Amino acid sequence: MIYLRRLVLIVLTTLAVSSVVAADFFIDMNIPEYKLRLYYENKLVETYTIAVGKSITPSILGDFKIINVVKDPTWYPKGQEPIPPGNDNPLGPWWLGLDYPGYGIHGNNSPSSIGKAQSAGCIRMNNEDVTYLASIISKGTPVRLRYDVFLASYKRDLFQVAVYPDVYALGVNTAENLRSFVLGYGEKVESKDWVLNEFIKYSNKKPYSLPEPIDVFINNTQKDAGYRIVSDYAIPIDALEEQIAIRSSGGSYYIDGRKVKTTESSRDYAYLSILEEDFWLGAKVDGTISMDLFTAYFNDRSIGRVLKKKGFLFNASIIAQELGSSLYLNPKLQAAMIDGQIVINPVFYNDDLYLTRAQLADYFALGVRFNKDENVAFVESLPVYYEDIKLGLDGYLYNSKAYIPLLTLELIDADIEWVDSINERIKVNGVILKANKARGSNFYISVTDYLKVTGKSVVIESAGIYLGEPKDTGASASSNL
Repeated sequence: MIYLRRLVLIVLTTLAVSSVVAADFFIDMNIPEYKLRLYYENKLVETYTIAVGKSITPSILGDFKIINVVKDPTWYPKGQEPIPPGNDNPLGPWWLGLDYPGYGIHGNNSPSSIGKAQSAGCIRMNNEDVTYLASIISKGTPVRLRYDVFLASYKRDLFQVAVYPDVYALGVNTAENLRSFVLGYGEKVESKDWVLNEFIKYSNKKPYSLPEPIDVFINNTQKDAGYRIVSDYAIPIDALEEQIAIRSSGGSYYIDGRKVKTTESSRDYAYLSILEEDFWLGAKVDGTISMDLFTAYFNDRSIGRVLKKKGFLFNASIIAQELGSSLYLNPKLQAAMIDGQIVINPVFYNDDLYLTRAQLADYFALGVRFNKDENVAFVESLPVYYEDIKLGLDGYLYNSKAYIPLLTLELIDADIEWVDSINERIKVNGVILKANKARGSNFYISVTDYLKVTGKSVVIESAGIYLGEPKDTGASASSNL
């Protein structure tokens, strides 16, 4: 492009200039796009951003030609004194008049207007751009002003359409017109009109592939199809009804008491990005849309659905109530305390506190077990037995590791010394271990560390964690989970 531009300048500044005629150049302007394209011998030389006429003083449309090229023009506003060349002159350094009275291409004294519909009908350019344009075109250069809101392009042989604003509100940005435009390129449109209307609204001057249906699966069950629209996905709200309580009232849908922002063109669909952001519904998009929705249980009581926002989240407010734990919540300040412990990075949804699996382990000494076949999650602890005697505190599983109360070391008269109470470090039989404070003043250690300092066998089963005497073959840990 730069080479071609330089070539044009060289041609025009040599003795061969007489061989270049006005018809070699062509100026093409698209009003909704705010663009002027300069062609030389049907090859694009440069593209410029322009200002066009306001809606009350629109730019003209059609085919015209340059009739004069004037340097330092004087402006003759209607009913006012002429404005000579200078900073107060809105025409800038050049005027390229069209064969339509009073209309032309010119510079400006308001650079901020470029790229907008702010002129009285003429085409404004940046002064540097119009100076270059005036240096190479001449009288007779053909000019076209068009009004195309749809522009087609190809990216790696993939057909794309960019939609530009209907600047003069001519009513041309319609699904019917888009469908006709696409068919003119021999492409098919497999979407309903409301989907195309959404595409028109959100394309925002960028080229995108046309909307396409996409299969939707909720808990491995196929639902009605959704649609890929621009860079988002519209999915039918009723696809979620079997897993989530959805209320319909007054023509609106509500999830968890919150109103669902539906697509503007169809109240029965919502964008996936909205569902993920507002209702914390995680989804996987890979040729299809897959969403796994789990219901969580604690002590045989439902604690609601498992939220998903950068990981799984569980309703800690209900869990604390079940455990009798003290709970301080301040959603406005994003602050929470459990049994006197400050919760790091608390998360609130409908003013309830939600915790990750790691936080459930840290603050409640609880693990999570998923049953993906039933789409349920069990928040639970595991009974701990020492020589067949059930202890008063349970253990738990987290990240495939078992944790047991620190009191299990007290039962064997281990030598326990606190090294760093703030960072929860203890020394047991000369070995420094990490302890986790949870459920008030209780502390927990990993089974791995228990084995390290005691040498006693450990068996982990779904029914509990069993601690025993040392085996003849040495310490061991086994799991039947």
